[in-house]
Amino acid sequence: MKRIILLLILAVVFSCKDEKKKETKAVVEEVVEKQYKTVKNFLSEDIATLTKTRVSLELADEVEYVNPVYHLSRVTTTESAYLSSGLIPVTYASEYKVSVIVKKGSNNSLFGLRISGDYPDRVDAVFDLEKGEVVDYKTAQDFENAMATIEKLPNNWYKCTVGAEVAADNVRIIMGTTDSTRKVTSWEGKTEAQGSVYVVPSSIILEEIF
Repeated sequence: MKRIILLLILAVVFSCKDEKKKETKAVVEEVVEKQYKTVKNFLSEDIATLTKTRVSLELADEVEYVNPVYHLSRVTTTESAYLSSGLIPVTYASEYKVSVIVKKGSNNSLFGLRISGDYPDRVDAVFDLEKGEVVDYKTAQDFENAMATIEKLPNNWYKCTVGAEVAADNVRIIMGTTDSTRKVTSWEGKTEAQGSVYVVPSSIILEEIF
């Protein structure tokens, strides 16, 4: 009987120790927060450096925001169409995220955003600018640990973000409109409609995640 009681006491003691370890671990994880370092913060004048592939990009006076707004729209439905930055140096195998402030335009509400290395290395996300939802996100080839978020801002503006661990020394930021016929990793392909979106170029920010 004494032996049984002793075993029960030991079991309770070790159980309490395990619980304390779990509590300590939880507290440590809660305190640790990710840090961000700005790699590239686009300015309004950087609009001239962006490459337009079968899209138009025009100043939009009809829509108001704190900074200049541009109307980004497809000029074809039969070929791929997107807006692309130049090459931006990054650290291989580090985590990065890009964010941009956008608003629904006409014909559809879906917006695609990509961080791209050498083809086919990339991370893609598609956002619904009417529902305020991340439709899907995914990495391809050697990019890993994809993430995507959408944050609602006043007057139906949204901050869209996509990120991943990049297998690249240089990346491009690619964006454009899409529709529900496209898979997330090929959102820039041909579509059923020439959709459009309002974009704030000075809100495009590429950050390294620590």
